[in-house]
This record gives sequence, C-alpha cells and structure tokens, in this order.
Amino acid sequence: MEKSMEEMSLKIYNDLKEDYLGVEKIVMEDEHIFRIYAEDDTLWKIFEDMINEFKSIEFDAGTGESHFLKIVI
Repeated sequence: MEKSMEEMSLKIYNDLKEDYLGVEKIVMEDEHIFRIYAEDDTLWKIFEDMINEFKSIEFDAGTGESHFLKIVI
C-alpha cells in the first residue's frame, strides 16, 4: 500500500475509533473505497449513523469471514 493510502487508512481509523470503540481496522482498497472491520454491533451503529454520508455503504458478512462495511467515498 502506498504511503498516502496508509496515512488515509490511519486517519480514518483514528477518527472512527474516537466514536466507535469496536473498530478493529481499516483496509483501503483504493483512494475511494475502504473497508471497516469491527464487531457486528459497531458496524451496524456506523451503518445507521453514516448511511447518507457516502456514495455507497454496504454491510458484508460472508460465512466464516470477518464482517465489514465497504464504503465508497
């Protein structure tokens, strides 16, 4: 991951962690798409709070996989 995406990931993580203690990590797919990994209750709270803030936000919960929100800025 290039340095600017790492910095963006860290900034998003720190911003979210202030309001949502259950946030575990942020993974940048590219400059416009990132995933938030957290416990389910935290993901639902973020989803409800930010549903109208982004171009796209979707909850992904595959069987046997970590649950995350995929967000398109």
